[in-house]
Amino acid sequence: MAIHSGAPRRATLDDAERPKLDQLRQALAPLRDEPGTTLEALYAAQDIFSYVPPEAVTLIAKELRLPESEVFGVLTFYSMFHRKPAAAYVLRVCRDLSCHLTGAPQVLHAFNQALGARVGEVTEDGLFETESVSCLGLCDLQPALMVNLEQHGPMTADKARALLDDLRARGAR
Repeated sequence: MAIHSGAPRRATLDDAERPKLDQLRQALAPLRDEPGTTLEALYAAQDIFSYVPPEAVTLIAKELRLPESEVFGVLTFYSMFHRKPAAAYVLRVCRDLSCHLTGAPQVLHAFNQALGARVGEVTEDGLFETESVSCLGLCDLQPALMVNLEQHGPMTADKARALLDDLRARGAR
């Protein structure tokens, strides 16, 4: 992988996940000749793998005819992309000032207490992971959070616990 030049090549995907690269290649086909489709390509990879492995970065760069470093830069810039296997439900709580002042720390604390996990940890059942993130652009919903790409707010600690119950009832996506 070019972004890791000089480092030994290590495959991160196990043999069972390798066929997903063909699935990603098919998803990228309509994007090949369209400029500005890096985000769409990364979303496709994350939908297929639940995260964006290095092999997907390499494939996206090749298929979209972009430098691998450019794809990697987009991947690492946006907080909604994962570079390691993610939980079924990623709970992103906004930590910016307006959300902080309206109760975001209490919401995050309620999640972590109910889940028995810290920020950034995946629960043992693989269902949940919490993140404290910069502005979600949902100031009208403060304190705001996103569950994967689903918007929620205004939130309270009680609403956070109820949301967890609802998500548990849905099960893994």
